[in-house]
Amino acid sequence: MVRRTLVALVLAAISVWACQKQHPVSVYVNPRFNDAKGSPEQAIQKIAVMTCTSSLAHADDPDELAPKMMERFLVPALQERSDYKLIASNTVEYAVDKTSSREAYTKFLKSYAMSDKPDMAFLAPLAKELQCDAFLIPVVDLWQKDEVNVLENSTPATYVGATITIVSAEDGAVLFRATDEDYVEGASNETSEQSLANPSGAYTDPGAKVHRAPPFEDVAGKVARSLASSLPVR
Repeated sequence: MVRRTLVALVLAAISVWACQKQHPVSVYVNPRFNDAKGSPEQAIQKIAVMTCTSSLAHADDPDELAPKMMERFLVPALQERSDYKLIASNTVEYAVDKTSSREAYTKFLKSYAMSDKPDMAFLAPLAKELQCDAFLIPVVDLWQKDEVNVLENSTPATYVGATITIVSAEDGAVLFRATDEDYVEGASNETSEQSLANPSGAYTDPGAKVHRAPPFEDVAGKVARSLASSLPVR
């Protein structure tokens, strides 16, 4: 009997573990990116970090806050990776002023976010100016709040997803890509916890926050740290 109970507990634990989403949710590493271990002379040494962009629809992020917020968390997370030679995004912008224009830079980032194809005519002179081997391009692709009506028995939640891609400065090939999505739930909104405002049966919400989804900051930080830690250790 004890043995059966132990087996059941182990199976239940395995089932829970299997249902949990790993973070990042996906990682791709091109063999060219990992040549640092076998062929140091062919290693990707210097990576220029570009300004975070977004593939979101305007309705999902009308004020375009998502890429700015993600960058606020991603930059310090990447700075902790001392095993990589990362060129800061403000240095990249300074180089852009020499090789092109900010307008062209903005157009490049938006085009890449939507097409997943780097414009080498834009990147080639920038790579020469920065003397870098590759570019890291962060893209926010999920930015959503599920808020709960006061009459619903449900749990509000906030969802954030982003992808970092490292492309070769030589030919634009994808050398590394990691995607992560995460969420944070708010307080459950139980109609049983609400009170009747009058005999007609109209509900009143005893607390304005019980149906509000958590702030995006709570999730964006988790996603940024996950993406930064996904780079292979060197």
